[in-house]
Amino acid sequence: MVKVCAECGKEIKEETDSIYCSRCDELLDKKFEEIEDNILIYKELMPNEIEVLNKFEKEDIVDMYIRIFDNFKLEGNFTKEKAYILNLLIKTFNISENEIGKDRIVDYKEDSFPKTAKKDTCINCGKKINEDFNFCPYCGVRL
Repeated sequence: MVKVCAECGKEIKEETDSIYCSRCDELLDKKFEEIEDNILIYKELMPNEIEVLNKFEKEDIVDMYIRIFDNFKLEGNFTKEKAYILNLLIKTFNISENEIGKDRIVDYKEDSFPKTAKKDTCINCGKKINEDFNFCPYCGVRL
């Protein structure tokens, strides 16, 4: 039986348990690292990134959650942005308290987030900006 890559559709010739060819597996691993870095830097998780993360095993997502939680904790108090991201990961990927530990659950009220602001105002620092900016020139937050 011919095994094909779930990502690119090409035949997988090497012996592997993965549903991806080695090239796609490597590209997905790089994308996973980029997503984790973006979460840590920009405190956000985009819908297209969630689609990519859905291609990984739950244990990979749980390990990522723990790394992100620990990194956020080192930065100091949990902000609404950090709590929102952590709770989004829990909710989206059905991560249980048993998998991450009770001490890694961050409480927050869902109706208090995400932030909404005028298109010409930075959601982080509140300064006036151009609507087409991707980053705030004052505080650097990704818009």
